[in-house]
Amino acid sequence: MSAQHYVVRTTLVLLLLLLAGASQAAAGVTSLLLNSEPGDYIGQGQLLVFTDAAGAFLATSGGEGNVVNISFNTPTFSHWWHVNFAAPNTEPLAVGTYNGAVRAPFRGPGQPGLDVFGDGRGCNTLTGRFTVLELVLGGAGEVVSFRASFEQHCEGATPALRGEVRYNANVPLQLTSPSFVTALENQLASFDVTAAAQGGGHVSFSASNLPLGSSFVDNNNNNTGTFSWTPVNSQAGTYTIAVQGTSGVSVETIYVRVTVIPTPPPNDEIADAVAVTGIPFTHVQQTANATTAPDDPFCYGSKGSVWFVYTPALSGRVEFNTIGSSYDTTLSAYTGTHGNLSQLACNWNGSQSRIRFEANAGTTYYIMVGAPFWGTPGSLTLHALEAPPPFTMQITLNPFNWVDPSTGGVLVSGTAICSAPSFVSVSGAIRQVRAGHEIRGFFSTSVPCDGTTAWQAPVYSFGNDLFSGRGAALFNAGSADIALSASAYDPIEGTYVYRNAAATVRLRGGR
Repeated sequence: MSAQHYVVRTTLVLLLLLLAGASQAAAGVTSLLLNSEPGDYIGQGQLLVFTDAAGAFLATSGGEGNVVNISFNTPTFSHWWHVNFAAPNTEPLAVGTYNGAVRAPFRGPGQPGLDVFGDGRGCNTLTGRFTVLELVLGGAGEVVSFRASFEQHCEGATPALRGEVRYNANVPLQLTSPSFVTALENQLASFDVTAAAQGGGHVSFSASNLPLGSSFVDNNNNNTGTFSWTPVNSQAGTYTIAVQGTSGVSVETIYVRVTVIPTPPPNDEIADAVAVTGIPFTHVQQTANATTAPDDPFCYGSKGSVWFVYTPALSGRVEFNTIGSSYDTTLSAYTGTHGNLSQLACNWNGSQSRIRFEANAGTTYYIMVGAPFWGTPGSLTLHALEAPPPFTMQITLNPFNWVDPSTGGVLVSGTAICSAPSFVSVSGAIRQVRAGHEIRGFFSTSVPCDGTTAWQAPVYSFGNDLFSGRGAALFNAGSADIALSASAYDPIEGTYVYRNAAATVRLRGGR
């Protein structure tokens, strides 16, 4: 991806509610916030924010108000979460703070219960605390409105899962901001937090967990605050910033996760491809910080992809290779436009990947260099040069072949001619008619081929009784018909070349 796409690229998922105002507060707010520390098994270190616009919430109570359960799932069940709260013993759950909570289904006498689980992960044992901020039950025990914050530690681990769940809750003070911000090293990143209080009161801001070198400013009278930061080279990573708003007795906290990534190379995205200005051409660069765009095409992987563009003035056969690179490269060529590319060539051969194709004058070709998913991008050297002619292979049969009259054994031989190093596979059949009796056999062999290479293959019987003593059933000196097919793999183009040959040959009883 290109650098300009990262300069304060924010995902505007609102942490609490998209719009603020007294009328919306009266309607009730429904949402789930999960702020997981690194190492927490349940939340996997993520910041997750869900509102009723993203899926379905269900609130139930049990035990005559002793337990409240809130569940959420997206329409496709890509996310599903459950948050359970229980008062000690058989007491009804009430507004207040509950310390010393354990896993709700297994709480003992005097212990409050808590259980936050979902997306396929749950605790066997847990410790934690929660605060019920709002709880209204209907006459039949149904949950009319509910709001609670919580802190959970799974299996006695130190990392915490913190969060807040709201179901049709009254929220007198609402904060709005992006949930996630992606920033580049050495480039300014900023975002605003806005607030609205019931009755239009003034909201003051403060922030904590600020990364070194960053700042958060309360903009005083307009109920907004601004975060600003230019991270340096050593600050790549993920940071969770807590911003607190206060209006009278109302206090709310919103979380924003800022992810800092190293600055990718300038040709990280196809729109910023480096131009190949002519042939020959050599380009050297570092790709360690290159990224993979979601729409990058596939060629044995596209990890850490970088792009080049070539529009030749004259038609001709061209080669691109990565000889001299320090890592396992993939190399591919495309025509078309971004989002609608057609692949012409694809090769993966360690640090020496190579592709060749016919380039037409005036046609634009895009070249992508990447790495397989297990690779580690590093120092790339890309060469463009005039390519040799396409790989060719020819196969021939010798007019005279050897037969052992005593056993009927035959050796078929010939020549393979390859324009570049390859491996040729040959297979075929032989037929001979003697005294009105048809004798058949087959043969196959493989040989390395570079230039002109001789090959030979023994013939195997198609059920002929070669040792019965009946001479008419044995191959013998004389003419025979042979038909064969041959294939050779072109490692540069990644394709096979196929050839056929047929001839009437003479079998001789001596080599």
